[in-house]
Amino acid sequence: MSAARGAAELTGAAPGVEVEFFDPPLAPEQWGRYERAARSYTCSRAFLEYFDRPAAATLAIVRDHAGGERSAFLYRRAGASAHVYGRYTAPSGADLAAFCDALFGRHRELRRVQVDLVDALPDPRALGRPALVVRHVTERRVSLPGSVEEYERTLGKDTRAQLRYLERRLARDHPGARFATAEGDDVPRAWIAEVVRLHHARMASKSTRSTIDAAYEEGIYRVARAHGAVTALLDGDRVCGGVVYVLAGPEVFGWVIGHDDAYARYRPGKLCQVAAFRHCIARGARTYHFLMGDAGYKRELGGAPAEVASYAVLRSWASLRPGDVARVVARRLARDARRVVAQADRLAARLFPHRPAPLTTLARALAGRARAAART
Repeated sequence: MSAARGAAELTGAAPGVEVEFFDPPLAPEQWGRYERAARSYTCSRAFLEYFDRPAAATLAIVRDHAGGERSAFLYRRAGASAHVYGRYTAPSGADLAAFCDALFGRHRELRRVQVDLVDALPDPRALGRPALVVRHVTERRVSLPGSVEEYERTLGKDTRAQLRYLERRLARDHPGARFATAEGDDVPRAWIAEVVRLHHARMASKSTRSTIDAAYEEGIYRVARAHGAVTALLDGDRVCGGVVYVLAGPEVFGWVIGHDDAYARYRPGKLCQVAAFRHCIARGARTYHFLMGDAGYKRELGGAPAEVASYAVLRSWASLRPGDVARVVARRLARDARRVVAQADRLAARLFPHRPAPLTTLARALAGRARAAART
């Protein structure tokens, strides 16, 4: 394996920071270093590509002056662009700046570096290079204390009462119902398949097309057995609901959730989520990421908003291309359109309470038909 080092001077950082590159193919110990330094991953198709270990991936480790590993970045280069894989929680602006500077110094022909979603930087100008915010979203995160009792005390009074009521009602109506969690190699293939099936049904009921196909489902199963867990609601041997999540040290990332509509009166998705929290707290997790979306249950279960963004870091403004600007503008317009639809739906809900979110439902249906027409 070849390894090249590139030093990067950081404004306001300790002297002697350097970036070490490891070219493909990466040895198993290098993947271990990446996992230890990056600590968290994206729950998406990009994550599955990472998990499949693409042959063209290069690893970059940011070290401090004492040799400690501060951050890790996995990237692939295509022509004048480099794309960083994975979702990283809170890489410092100094580490990201060091990585980009070293990368531009290593590849003279490189014009832009695009980073997948990371915790939004307080001031992107601290990178020391021009940067575009390609995508900006809000996710919900739950801070998990040291015990289940402490977590439950953080919930609102009404939420605690509702959870107790739902658990008692479920136990009364279905004495054989129970929550179970399987982690790592113990994750059953059947549980993943059933949660994905219930997820498809849940998306279809909201006129939304699920992105999970057979290959994605197989990837979820492999990832869950290597880095994740499944918490399921079982009625006998039947899976009535479940949540699949990725475990990354103190960070946990919710991935797939689904439930049987026949049990909807018990809010099985919410109960599975709480059962997953209990498992995560017991194993020492400190943050649960709901990822994108602002569903009501996320707020009720203690999810606080956190800003995340994807950045395109440019070598210089001369490297800016029309396509870069077009992508940013298109995403901004789409975000503004969703806000307008959401506001109109809140008004429509007052006029037509029996039809929740009619405009959103219509927009999703039209988008689904457009995608179907494009495929044919």
